[in-house]
Amino acid sequence: PSARLIPVEKSAEFFGFFNMLGKFAAVVGPFLMGSVTLLTGNARLGILSILILFAVGWFLLRKVDISEGERMAKES
Repeated sequence: PSARLIPVEKSAEFFGFFNMLGKFAAVVGPFLMGSVTLLTGNARLGILSILILFAVGWFLLRKVDISEGERMAKES
């Protein structure tokens, strides 16, 4: 579904950015979990800390208008 939100002529650029963010998440998630576990001594809190990342993602994406994004991608 998200591929419909990008202009066809810029698809390589957007998917490259998406790939880079995936690598960033692969570092940040375990680092956050490990840091919280180390500081608290509780692995359950470490796993729970991943909810922070989901909350940030939800906050950033909650106002995305899919239909408007599809329209803008088709126009460009």
